[in-house]
Amino acid sequence: MVYALDTTESEEEVQAGLWLMRKAGERIEALLEEPGLRDPEQGSRMAAVDKLTPYQPMSNQLSIFDMVAVDNLRASVKYIEKANDVPMTALYSMIRSAVEATSYGLWLLLAGKVDKQAFLSLRISYENNEDLANLGKVFAPEHESGDAVRKRLRELQQAIPAYRNRDLSARATTTDVISNADKAVPKRDGFSGLQVWKSCSGLAHANSAVIPHILERKFAGDVENGKMFRLTSRMTMLGAFLIAGVENVETLRALHQHATSAPAWAKKG
Repeated sequence: MVYALDTTESEEEVQAGLWLMRKAGERIEALLEEPGLRDPEQGSRMAAVDKLTPYQPMSNQLSIFDMVAVDNLRASVKYIEKANDVPMTALYSMIRSAVEATSYGLWLLLAGKVDKQAFLSLRISYENNEDLANLGKVFAPEHESGDAVRKRLRELQQAIPAYRNRDLSARATTTDVISNADKAVPKRDGFSGLQVWKSCSGLAHANSAVIPHILERKFAGDVENGKMFRLTSRMTMLGAFLIAGVENVETLRALHQHATSAPAWAKKG
């Protein structure tokens, strides 16, 4: 990839980035002032899914996705505000977490029919149990292996006729989940969730090929074998990434509200 060696932002770009960060902070605070994700109403789509996923109801999974995303985004903007500082790479990992968490929630909400949503919810529970079992092997290999939960989740799968013979242990790639989730966000102000997640993943994994493309590079002088640059966080990029994370949370909450609302005929009954 060809790119300019020096990508120092102009003062106007810096101010634009700071404006985006402030807007992200305002929108996160507005979300925190809301009551939060409500319980499904009787007769709602979410209530029907929860009946098929009693081990860990889908509504509970969505609440956790929302909690993780909001906490990471709020911590990011609060750090900038309170410390009056922008770390070079640390905040990108937090934004990555927010986009990934909300994308899994949006993926579930977009699944369509109740049976499919329930199956995908069970599959997430199965994956979570496998991760916990692997964690147990590190801390206490002689203890619980996760077999009891595997058995319970497979039993619940049998209550979903159309998905009885599907592989509950199969994992969707995070890339596919986020690509699908992007379809839920009606209009982006900038980057897509996938663009943000892949960019932030590059920084979180210390990818030396990605880092100089995402961060700001300031020329610092000539050296014997070439030129030297100082890396700092790019304000416009960071601000736009935060906005994308906020857009995901807002969309998740809007779809959750719809999924937990009972149709008019159910309320009359």
